[in-house]
Amino acid sequence: MKSVIKGAGYILVHTPDMVIHNGTTQTTERIVNPESEYLKELPGHIRSFEDVLSYYPNQVYIGNVTPDELAEVPQPWCDKVCPKNGRFGQFGQMMPQEEFLLLMQACDVFELVYLDKDFVAENKAKLAENPLIDETIMARVNDGIELSEIERLVSEEHSEGLYHHDKLVGCVKRAHDIDVHYSAFIIAQARALSCENMAKSTMAKSCIPLEKLRIL
Repeated sequence: MKSVIKGAGYILVHTPDMVIHNGTTQTTERIVNPESEYLKELPGHIRSFEDVLSYYPNQVYIGNVTPDELAEVPQPWCDKVCPKNGRFGQFGQMMPQEEFLLLMQACDVFELVYLDKDFVAENKAKLAENPLIDETIMARVNDGIELSEIERLVSEEHSEGLYHHDKLVGCVKRAHDIDVHYSAFIIAQARALSCENMAKSTMAKSCIPLEKLRIL
């Protein structure tokens, strides 16, 4: 049996609320030092999606700027605004948080990811507009459930909350009542990874010729 790589794709996902609410450092800090200055200051140091789009290295990563062009930009790059700020490039795309959360639910085959029905209604059309998301993926996006049920799952059944603009919009349920390796926190990480891999596979369908890819 012989295998052939027919395409490849890159993705950068902007999930600021996951950094705040689901990141390992932050969840640990909330336990040991819930009133820390770090937790208070963190939200003010997270970039907006617009800032992510205009960051030079990100545009290099998805192929809208070449490494040689980046080398001509004086460092540090963090205070520079890239004139090319499209979310799609010849090598990949940058995805906003709302689309990623919907994709997480679409990737979930074990019925552990739930989203608020109002959040789904507000953002489903945005995901459908993504040229790399086809009807087979959109068909797997559920209509969502009542927010009150999500709040109950988080407060009573140890589910991991999913947030958007610091508002609870979904949750990931634990996969086992006893085994800590299937806790909601672990399952949320696994679902996020599966979602990212699905997004990469949609890029690979575009079959970017390997000779166009550059190792950065």
